Amino acid sequence: RAEVGGGSLPKVDHELPSIYKLRVAPDREKAAVEHGGSRETEAAVEAGLAWLARNQSQDGRWDVSRLEGGRGDDPQGHDRSDAGAGADTGITALSVLAFYGAGYTHREGKYQTTVARGVSFLLAAQRSDGFLGGDAELFARMYCHGMATLALSEAYAMTGDEALRPAVEQAVRYTLRSQNPRTGGWRYRPGDDGDTSQLGWQVMALKSAELAGIEVGEESKRGSLRFLTSVSSGRTGELAAYRPGQRPSRTMTAEALVCRQFLQADSDRLGAEAAQYINQERPGTQKANLYYWYYATIALYRMQGDVWEKWNESLQRELVSSQIQTGAAAGSWSPETVWGGYGGRAYSTAMATLCLEVYYRFLPLYAQAGDQAVRRNP
Repeated sequence: RAEVGGGSLPKVDHELPSIYKLRVAPDREKAAVEHGGSRETEAAVEAGLAWLARNQSQDGRWDVSRLEGGRGDDPQGHDRSDAGAGADTGITALSVLAFYGAGYTHREGKYQTTVARGVSFLLAAQRSDGFLGGDAELFARMYCHGMATLALSEAYAMTGDEALRPAVEQAVRYTLRSQNPRTGGWRYRPGDDGDTSQLGWQVMALKSAELAGIEVGEESKRGSLRFLTSVSSGRTGELAAYRPGQRPSRTMTAEALVCRQFLQADSDRLGAEAAQYINQERPGTQKANLYYWYYATIALYRMQGDVWEKWNESLQRELVSSQIQTGAAAGSWSPETVWGGYGGRAYSTAMATLCLEVYYRFLPLYAQAGDQAVRRNP
C-alpha cells in the first residue's frame, strides 16, 4: 500500500466531482483568466510547483527541518517550541495539494513522479488506526492528520485510484472518532473540546472524502455546525472566534466561512457580514499571513462580487511581487510570514501556490450546481 503511480499508468475514465472540473480544463490559463487570474498568476503557480518539485526529498516528503521550518515566534505568544519540526506529513500534504490543485496527479501530467512519491510517503506514514500525523508534535498532530487526509481524499477524488480508498476510509474513521461528540470540534488530541483552526482542516478533509464517495454521515456535519455556532458572534452570527467565549478574528472568520460553505449551511444568504469584516484587512495591510489568506481567498472567491474583486487585486499584487525570481530559491516564497517559521519554505510556497490556484481549484458557489459529477475526457 506504500507506493502508487509507478511507471506510465493508463488514464482512467473517471467521474470527476464537478467542484474540481476547472482544474482539468483543456486550457487552464484561459480558465484562470476568466475567473480572475492572469498570465502572471499562472506563471507564479508553475514556478512555485517547479520549486516544490526540485526540493522534494528522495523518500517523497518535503522535509520541514531541511527547508527552514521547525522554528519561529508564535504570533499569539504561546510557547509551542519546535511544533513544526516533525510536521512532514502536513507539509507534504500541502505540497501534494498544490499539484492536484493545478490538475497534476499521480496518474498523469509532467509532475506524475513527484506527486506519486508524495502520496506514497503519506501512505507509508499512516498508522494502523488511520492516523496520518506522522512524527508531529502535540500542537501539529491533528493539523497534519487533517491536511494529509485532505490530500489523499483529493487524490482519490481526482483519479478514482482504488488503491487509495482503504487509506482514505481509515483516515476518515480516525477523524470521525476524534471529533468531540458534545461540542462537535477537534483540537490537539482526539476528543478535545475543539477550536476553529482545527475545524477547517477536518471539515475540508471530510468534504473531499465525501466527494470521493466515502461515507461521512450527517452526525459529524451537525457537530461541526454546532461548534461553529458556539464560536460565532456579530449581527448575523458570521464572525468567528478561535474558541468559544473569545473575541472574533478575521482569520477564524474566514475559516468558519469556508466551513459553512462546504457544509452548505444557509448557502443562499451566507457571508455578507463575514466578507465585509475580512475585507477590512486585505493582503498588504499587515505582515503576510498565508494561513489567513488561504481561507479568505477560498471563501471570497466562492462568493464572488465586489468584495472578492478587491481582495483578489490585493492578493495578486502581494503574491506575484513577493515570489523569489532568482537563485536556488527561485519560484518559492519566503517563510518570514505569520506561522511561516513553523512550516518553513515548503509551507509558504505551497500555501501561496494554493492561493493562486483558486481560480480553478474550486467552483464559485453560483456555478456549483450541487456536487454532480462531470465526465472527464479520457
